[in-house]
Amino acid sequence: MWLTDWFKRADETRQSPEPRLKILALSMSLDDRLLLEQLAKPRHWTVRFTHSPQEGFTLATQNHFEVVLCDRNQYGYPWREVIDRLASISPESCILLVSPVKEDYLWRDVLQLGGYDVLPRPLRESAVLQAIDAVVRFVSPSRDNALSHSK
Repeated sequence: MWLTDWFKRADETRQSPEPRLKILALSMSLDDRLLLEQLAKPRHWTVRFTHSPQEGFTLATQNHFEVVLCDRNQYGYPWREVIDRLASISPESCILLVSPVKEDYLWRDVLQLGGYDVLPRPLRESAVLQAIDAVVRFVSPSRDNALSHSK
């Protein structure tokens, strides 16, 4: 076998990298972190957890995340300020507020600040998967099949 043929075969067997859904999770509770990790692994999501909004702001400026999960209870930062800042740093990201309350007024506030939706806390598998599916369809219909959990 010629060396050029060997390289050609190696290139043919190399698969293109699978698109991965990138999620940034700010200041999530331990239970919610565990659930997200459990959901992420089989679906090939990349989840980055932060301990503070400031750390989340830094990551959002350095990387693109399709989804940003923002816990309503941020230490030292009002959640409205956090969502507003994240929306200005990363306008292409879908920001979900994770809150124990899911009222219409809260949803309207999230939308006005540049967020996408409210996800009830504590996180439940079905609610997270439903929200992620909606986000994937919203972000890019052409990537829907590649990023969806149901494939």
